[in-house]
Amino acid sequence: MGTVNKGGILARACRACPHDGRPHNTFHELHFVTRLKTIEHIMKRWKKQQKIVCIGHLPDWVIEKFFSDIQVIFIEESSRSDLLSSLDQEVIGIVARGSALIDSEVIQAAPNLQVIARTGAGYNTVDVEAASLRNIPVLYTPGALSRAVAEHTVGLILAAAKDLRGWHQRVLEGAWQERYRRLNLDLEGATLGIVGLGSIGRQVWHLLQNFDLTILVTDPYLEPSDFAQERLRSVPLTELLENSDIVTLHAPLKDETRSLINAANIENFKPGAILINAARGELVESYDVLYSALESGRLSFVALDTLISEPPDLTHPIFHHPKVLFSGHSAARTIRAQERMFRTLGEDMKAVLQGKKPRRENVVNPQVIGA
Repeated sequence: MGTVNKGGILARACRACPHDGRPHNTFHELHFVTRLKTIEHIMKRWKKQQKIVCIGHLPDWVIEKFFSDIQVIFIEESSRSDLLSSLDQEVIGIVARGSALIDSEVIQAAPNLQVIARTGAGYNTVDVEAASLRNIPVLYTPGALSRAVAEHTVGLILAAAKDLRGWHQRVLEGAWQERYRRLNLDLEGATLGIVGLGSIGRQVWHLLQNFDLTILVTDPYLEPSDFAQERLRSVPLTELLENSDIVTLHAPLKDETRSLINAANIENFKPGAILINAARGELVESYDVLYSALESGRLSFVALDTLISEPPDLTHPIFHHPKVLFSGHSAARTIRAQERMFRTLGEDMKAVLQGKKPRRENVVNPQVIGA
């Protein structure tokens, strides 16, 4: 055994204890190992006292792989009081799922908080400014769920265009002769309007290329040259609504996109159009707007994966309308997407907690990590 820490634990152990007749070096080594194990035990106990608060579910394999030396506390999404009472100086991380708000009050309640992580591509429930003032990175997983949500969107488009809900119900009601009276929408030759050409919107377009649709796009964050080579036509929102047989929303939820579809512009939709929303429920101003448009025939069908409030108040008549299909915010609930999302979240959170930099593309406020 070589010389270690001459002026520290080893030297103090030698001075403090008798040799008991054993060779000095042997006693020296045994005592050092004993003290070292004690220190390791204390460090492990200290690490175990560190906490991550998770709002909602976190799979066991994620905890075992990334947070095995940290205590993970689970909080119900709807219980803000439980969330606040769980926060103390031992909390170093928060995993925010669902609609729970991570605002300045929550952030201030955890003085040693090092990282906030959101599952999915949205982060509107986190006060990013308050986190940035504390130099706390806000992580999310924008690319992990894109393919799954795009596939789900295509499923909703097909279900709406082919009126699968209606045909299912007619069979159950014995209305077989309706097949001679009703016609479905052809995707071939139809016009699809994509509102927001981010990762999901772009993948929706790629998945639908073989359907021979005309594609219109509106996205104020992109220049027309960004997709000039992709046979897409960029138009203002009003023009897109006026000319699209199907409109699918893929915009992020920001102050400028909240209530993007509203009582004022719902009348701009092409009569009989279909509206799909697998982005954020609050992109729609209210259920009243959609219900009125369905009753007037301005919209022929609405398919919603995300809702204005979740879980919803089912007393509103839209939840009983035969021309509305709900999918319960399940677009990203696929095996591959969930595994990819949790792995991305775990790797980036662990990097931050180890004093390393997470992947820049997964940081909402990259300035706090010097990126």
